[in-house]
This record gives sequence, structure tokens and C-alpha cells, in this order.
Amino acid sequence: MTRVFEISPRHPYGATVADDRHEHGASVASLVRTKDALVMRCALRAGFAWPFCKLQFHLGEDGKGMDLSQFDSVTFDMRYSGTGPRKIRLHLTNFEPEFSKVGDWNSQRYDSVEFDVPAQTTFTIPINVLRTADWWITEYNVPLDKTYPRLDNVTAVEISTGSVPTGQSITIELRSLEFRGKWISNTRLLTYLVCAWIACGLLGLSLSLIHVRSSLSASNERLELLDAINKALELEARDLANQAQTDPLTGALNRQGLREVLMRRLHVAGHVDEEMAVVFMDIDHFKRVNDQHGHDAGDEVLKRFAAIIRGEVRSSDKLVRWGGEEFLLLCPETDVAHAVRMVEKLRAALAARAWPHGLRVTSSFGVTSLKPDEDFGASIKRADGALYLAKANGRNRVEVA
Repeated sequence: MTRVFEISPRHPYGATVADDRHEHGASVASLVRTKDALVMRCALRAGFAWPFCKLQFHLGEDGKGMDLSQFDSVTFDMRYSGTGPRKIRLHLTNFEPEFSKVGDWNSQRYDSVEFDVPAQTTFTIPINVLRTADWWITEYNVPLDKTYPRLDNVTAVEISTGSVPTGQSITIELRSLEFRGKWISNTRLLTYLVCAWIACGLLGLSLSLIHVRSSLSASNERLELLDAINKALELEARDLANQAQTDPLTGALNRQGLREVLMRRLHVAGHVDEEMAVVFMDIDHFKRVNDQHGHDAGDEVLKRFAAIIRGEVRSSDKLVRWGGEEFLLLCPETDVAHAVRMVEKLRAALAARAWPHGLRVTSSFGVTSLKPDEDFGASIKRADGALYLAKANGRNRVEVA
């Protein structure tokens, strides 16, 4: 019941290598093909702001790629060698006529994930960890409701070096890359089961209606039982919907949750007729926490950060995990002046708290206001610009747009 799409020396799909020299960098990549593996050797050198080497597999051209949306995991058979951190990135580029142009590689949706390479040569990662790159969303002004990853027209698969120091030699020996997924997805299988359950329920109800002629009281009991089952299913469905809208690590809303909040406000009032403060916040030097103390410490910092924010704001304020260490705070019926006073309290509270490993954690904030009937994306851009200014002016501060 498992379908497999394999990339390997037997099926190389136009394998090539690339490096940052076209960006005026100094890294050098080379490709060696053997019977059993595709070997990329990379001399990672300083020069470009984000030095890289990458192994590329071309699945299509002229805007026509492959549908990989039915797969739910990727299995690597790969050996990694290098003197620094063992990090790589997996990139999938998806051509979409709404945003992409033939011949403009950067216009394709850029879904990627960076992770540490395990010690074993064979390992698997889930597809759903891929995220659409923020730079692509910003560059092509992608609406909020279309910022999710898409893999229905993938034109290229790339394995590149991760965020590692320059001045080292890295070798990636890829024996195979397998995309795996069920011929029948979990969602479709559950749909079939629910339909079968409903069919059985209808059959049982028909038989019960025959019997009700002789026992009306028994029929009433069955109806009461069905009503209780339906209520239980409604509660379970509501709980599952809440889980889908919440970031599992921090408990903050995710982008799906943000969409639901905004759509609910528009549905109730028809339009947003009161001023709303929009706050963009980012944990200062968060990458150092992961690099020096590991991702477990980084996850603990993110959880405490979100808990402190929620503890300091009103119940009507909505905290959203925007991505990585970036968070968004929506404060209804709040002007900029009140928002700045509240954010200054948040900034002081964060700096005064105790953190894991004796860390000192601070945050930078960008504050703006969403005016009545204004496009939400415009306020996001202003708040993001203010956050960038706060970082440029020394971090651990509040700037207003």
C-alpha cells in the first residue's frame, strides 16, 4: 500500500551541482558519479553572505513538474562528512502559474527545511516539516491564506549545505532519496471508514424503525443514544479543529489560527470598524541559543517566551507564532500609544525572568496600528519594518511604525 518515488544513480533526474559563485561567493562544488552514489564535494568559503553548495535534481521544465503532494515522508540513504556541524537543507521548488514565470527560477514557491544529519546513514523525515520561505512570501506579496507549502507541481529537489561555518570541506554521498506515501491517504481512509460507519448507522436505523412499531420506548432510547454520540463527535471535532489552529510547541496560534481569528471578526461584524494594534516581536540572538545549548534549550526558551507574553496580555489579545522565533500579537481596540506602554512592560518582563542555562533572553518589538477597513498585510509589513529598525538600533527595544 506504499508508493515510492526514488532519486538515485539509477534515476538521477538530471543531477547537477551549484554553488554561490554566481552570487559573487567563493565556495566551490563538484559532482562525482559512481555506480552506487552521487557524491558532492564542497569547499565552503567566505564571500557570499550565505555560502552554500547544493546537489540539484530536475523533475521538470517549462513550468511542468511532478505532483509530490501524495507523499508524507522522505527517506535518505546518505553519508555526510565534514569538520563542523552536520546540517543540511532539503528544498523543493513548486511552479505555480499565479506567482511563477517560466525562466525565472526564484519565482517558484520555495519550500524547505534545515536539520541535523543523524549519525546513521539511513534516516527519514516527514514531509509536513517543510515550510514556505519567508523571503519568497514577501518578494511575491503572497496573501496570508496562500502561505502554506505546496508540492503539486515540483520542478526540482535540492540538497544543500546548511548553516555551518565556512572554511571547511564537506562531502555528501547520496545513495538514494525516496519519497514515500500511502496509495490511500490517512484522510481518505478515515473518510471511507466514516462513510461505512454512517452507512451501518443508517442500516441500523432502518431496522430500528421496523422494530419501533412494536416498541416505541426502545426507539426513543435509541434516538437519545444517537443524540449523545453526535454531541460527543461534535466535541471531538471542535477539539481537533482547535489543535489544527495551535502551534504544538508554544501553545500560541499558528497562521491557520490567525486566519480563523480574522475571518471570524469579519464574519461577525462584516468589517473591522475599530483600531487594532499589531505587534511583531523577535527573540534577540536566538540562533546562538540553538548553536550553543542545543535545540531542546531553544524549544524551552520558545515555550517560556510564549507563556510570559500570554501571562502579561489581555484574554482578548491574540498571540501568533509567525515562524521560528518570530511572534505576532494582535490587540483589539488598542491604539499605538497604549500598545507601546504594554509592549514596554513585556520587554521588561522578559528581561527580568530566569531562563534555562542562565541565559539572558530579550526581544525586539515593532508596533503599528491596523486602521478600520485597512488591508491586514499592509500593517504586517509596517510592523515588520519597525521590528527590523529595532534590531538595527541595538535590539531589546521597541520601535513604532
